[in-house]
Amino acid sequence: MDDHVGASWLNENKLMLFNTSLENEIDFKVESWEANLDSLINKYIVFEGHSVFSEVQLSNGNDVQSHSHAYRSLLRAAIQELGPENEDDKKLVALYELVWSFCEVLFIEHLPGGCVLPYLMELMQWHFPQPVETLNDVLTFEEPMEHPKFWDCVVSLLFQGQINEAVALLKITPDGGELTSFLEKMPLLNNFSGHSLSEFKISWSMWQENCKQNLESANFVLDESSDILEILCGNLDVFVKYKDLAQTWYHLMTSYLLYTMPTVTVVTLHHQAKDMMGIYKDYLNPLDEILFSAMEFDAHSVLTQCITQFRNNWWLSAHLADILYHAKQLDDTELQYGCSLREYTLLHYASELIFHEDFWSIGMDYFMECKKLGKSYLEIAVPRIPLENQNKALRVWSACEKHGLVSIGSNVCRVMSSAANQSDQLGLALIWSLQAKDLVSVTKISETILDNYIETGGFSNLDFLDQLGNNKLLSNRLMFLGKYREFHSLIKTQQQKKAADLLVSLVESNLGPPRFQITLLLDSLPLINDVDETSESSGVVMDSRQTHVLLKALEDMQIKKLLKESDMQKIETIRLALVTNLASSFLNELW
Repeated sequence: MDDHVGASWLNENKLMLFNTSLENEIDFKVESWEANLDSLINKYIVFEGHSVFSEVQLSNGNDVQSHSHAYRSLLRAAIQELGPENEDDKKLVALYELVWSFCEVLFIEHLPGGCVLPYLMELMQWHFPQPVETLNDVLTFEEPMEHPKFWDCVVSLLFQGQINEAVALLKITPDGGELTSFLEKMPLLNNFSGHSLSEFKISWSMWQENCKQNLESANFVLDESSDILEILCGNLDVFVKYKDLAQTWYHLMTSYLLYTMPTVTVVTLHHQAKDMMGIYKDYLNPLDEILFSAMEFDAHSVLTQCITQFRNNWWLSAHLADILYHAKQLDDTELQYGCSLREYTLLHYASELIFHEDFWSIGMDYFMECKKLGKSYLEIAVPRIPLENQNKALRVWSACEKHGLVSIGSNVCRVMSSAANQSDQLGLALIWSLQAKDLVSVTKISETILDNYIETGGFSNLDFLDQLGNNKLLSNRLMFLGKYREFHSLIKTQQQKKAADLLVSLVESNLGPPRFQITLLLDSLPLINDVDETSESSGVVMDSRQTHVLLKALEDMQIKKLLKESDMQKIETIRLALVTNLASSFLNELW
């Protein structure tokens, strides 16, 4: 057999490459790479993984098997999408898929009769596609037997239970007739539906006994043919001889069990695993410990080792812990972390996501599934999420509202209000303060807007006030601001009587800042002595009672010394106009 290159994972971003031939000294090198959440494939498994994770939580642990299949499918889809230019990502995701698949078979899958081998065989065929690739290459030869890897291909196909393909190759060999007759009669568990497990065991035992009897009397033309029959007889020595083709102990174990214990169950699997690990003792690595722990049915050990090996990326540890928890293979006992192992992994995974530009909202969802410490983490993390623009801030606030994190969402609003205020975007600052229901800030900003009006004589970007509804009741100043803007709208639409009524009510209510009273009184001047065109008597806009209210407000301002020296000219103008209007209104009311 030719020399082979093997590979073993040291951790999630280190791969050890080595020569697997027993005839040579062990030579190896370590390849490493950085895990990158920004790669397209990592984004894919983050988004798709979150979708499945959300379904698991909504189902409350029902149909765990189908959800596990969904996780495995998304990992396999990711592997198939990756090309040669993404080799590092492909290796990492393939490792995730291998660990996930083993755990799915051993902890989650509903195994008919408890037989685990068909599932392991499918797993080996997926992760070790070289036999089929070699087969395609062999068949391109005009004389396939002349291909240097012809017998390697036959053995590899038998190791993976691909009997039909192996038979097709053996038929062209000198000993093919006898060998293929054994293979074609081999009972396979997948093809034994409609019969009991006991019937299968009897049939399979009789078949292998026949193989062993013929091995003793066989007179093959080729030595390789004897090796093929010894494989069918389950001779461990021949499996060790061809161990390079299996590449790993778990592949060799699966192949060996196919020809020795095809009905092996999960309960006894770890005994076989230990024996096979001994054959590969010089090549063992942390991944092997994870898989062996799974075969020992030790979910806690599997997860703690995953945490150690995948410390730069918590995707696998978090989702595996969650699915095992919902499958009732992992309890929620509080550990030294201050929470359960499931919550511990989810907290770390969420912490990876929360500060990422694309994943922060997903990170919040994972935190919210951590019932013990999740909200505490969010209280620390959310204020540190970069709020680069208004849209991002609104999404963060909406997410807080969605999860019932009212105080955290209010803090986001306060931060944005403060930033808008500092950049003189008062309307925007007021909107954020309203979202936060911050009475003090709303009042302060409303007063600033009114002060600016006193200085400039106009408002800007306050159209949102028309949509506030009951939110105007949050603050007297905001209510005043809204009503005052409504007054100007009435003036523009020539509704003087309604405008006068509203203006007087504003003066009378004292909702506005005291310094703004003079502005209101000045606003009354265009209405004084104006004629109410809608009145049948064509009377004045302001009646005597309303005029009295304005005169009293003017006197109060003088008594309280709220007027400046520069205001005195305006005061006399207002007083004269009001007195004149008072006389006109009296006459109008007498008639």
